[in-house]
Amino acid sequence: MASDLGGVARLHPRVAGVSTIVFAVAGLAWFVLETTPPRLGFEDTDNPALMVQFVREHPDIPIFTGLVLLAMALSLLLAVLAVADVDGSRSDRLAIGSVATLGLFAAAFYLVAGAFRIGASGPLLHFAGLDETWGNAAYVVAQAAGQALLISGIVALCLWAVGLSLIGARARDLPMWLCALGAFPAIRLLTGILGPLGLLPSGELFWLVSMVSIPGTLIWCLALGFVLVRGTPATAAARLDPATGGAT
Repeated sequence: MASDLGGVARLHPRVAGVSTIVFAVAGLAWFVLETTPPRLGFEDTDNPALMVQFVREHPDIPIFTGLVLLAMALSLLLAVLAVADVDGSRSDRLAIGSVATLGLFAAAFYLVAGAFRIGASGPLLHFAGLDETWGNAAYVVAQAAGQALLISGIVALCLWAVGLSLIGARARDLPMWLCALGAFPAIRLLTGILGPLGLLPSGELFWLVSMVSIPGTLIWCLALGFVLVRGTPATAAARLDPATGGAT
């Protein structure tokens, strides 16, 4: 029985790590897909007529983007649940549960955003075929709804990352360098909240920092995944401690 429990103890951090890595890689793929229109010559992405033309010429791109968002949602769902199981052995259960709830909200927003992105192209092109003005209006509505879902997912993801970094630093469950990388999602969170309120300082340097925080948040997820695959100090201790089901 002890051997079986030890195997489970070794499995959970690896599941958490691999699923977090998958989420980070899918997130980077999504970031690349989102920048496809300018690379294909559609520079003004705020122009509804131009973007309707983009969807008409490249209907596969929104579908691929939606599929990537679905992959992000499913991998993040597994990652959040597995990370909470791994990290909860030493940290406060209420704090871990609250942070995990934020991660689950992020996964839900990505899931709906992905399904919305896949399903929006057909109706959009249908309305555009009937009347270009209708198509432009449909694009604006779809873009606004899709961005609201994505921003909500990003905010919830950053809250999960920052909360996990703070809990990991306090309980020494995560390496301090990884907790320090939690500054990336923290910056992303602040810019996402304060930016629409007009409370951010102006300047090219601050703009650059805020832009770096976007891939930086995914880099934090990638680093967390590799740390969990290798094993945190807490999970290593659990594998060696007979009281926690270790192999010894």
